[in-house]
Amino acid sequence: MFKLQEQHLKNKIVWPCNYLAFPIVLLKNNQMKQFYFLLLLPLLLFNSSCTMIIKGLGKSVAKHYDDHKDLNLSKLSLLDGAGHQEAFETSFSGKTVYLYVWSLDLPPDDRNTDYKELKQRFQKYNDVVFINVYTGTDENKWKKVQDLKNEQVKAYRLTAAPENDAFRSLADSVTRPQIIGKDGALLGFRGPTPADHLVVDYALYQARNGIDATQSTKTLIRGINSKVKFKNQDLLLWYEDHFGKKPGEKLSISISNNN
Repeated sequence: MFKLQEQHLKNKIVWPCNYLAFPIVLLKNNQMKQFYFLLLLPLLLFNSSCTMIIKGLGKSVAKHYDDHKDLNLSKLSLLDGAGHQEAFETSFSGKTVYLYVWSLDLPPDDRNTDYKELKQRFQKYNDVVFINVYTGTDENKWKKVQDLKNEQVKAYRLTAAPENDAFRSLADSVTRPQIIGKDGALLGFRGPTPADHLVVDYALYQARNGIDATQSTKTLIRGINSKVKFKNQDLLLWYEDHFGKKPGEKLSISISNNN
C-alpha cells in the first residue's frame, strides 16, 4: 500500500492504490479541493495512474527535507539530565542522529510501537543514535522528560548559548524529528516520522552516507513501480539486508506532511 498522510489538524488523505476505489478524504469546507479530486477520479480508477499521482505527492512532501541542509549543528550546546554541558560535535562525532525536538508535547517513547520498532531495526548500526532535545525554557516542562520510557535514548535541552539560536528558531513549538549527519549537517529537516514506513528507514540509512532525506526519499519513490514493488535491484538488496526478509507481495509505504 502506498499512502500519503497529511497531518494538519484532522485532515488526512489516504490513497490505497491497490484498490479500485476512490480515496477517503476528510476535508472541512474546502469545495475547491473536492472539485479537484473529482477531476482526478477517472485517473485514480487505474492503478498505475494512481501510483504515479501518489509518487508525485510524496516527492512534493520530501522536497522540504533538505530545506536547511546547509545548516551545520556541530556547535550546538546541550545540557543532559544531570546538568552536564556537552557539545554536539563531541558527543556525536561520527554518528548519524535521529533527533526529536520538542517544547510543548513530549516526543514518542517505547510506548509508541513505530518508534520502538524503528530503534530496534537500527540497533545493528553502531553509527546511528536516537536522542531528543528540549528547545524551551520552562523548567517544569523539561522535567516531564522523566515520564518518558525510552531505552537507549538520551534526553537533552538546548543551553542559552548563541550558537543554538538558529536551530532553536527553526525548531518552533511542534514536536518533530530531524536527521543529523555525521558531520553535523541537517540532512532531514522535519524529516520522516517513525510511522512513515519504509521512507524513514531508507532516509536514516542513507544519511549514514551523507545523503539528505530529500534525495534518498526521491530515490526510493522512483524505485517503486505501478505494482508497488521494487524495480531497482539495489533497493531490493537493501530491503532484504536491512529488514532481514524479502518484501511482501506489495510494499507498504507512507509519508507524512510535517511542514
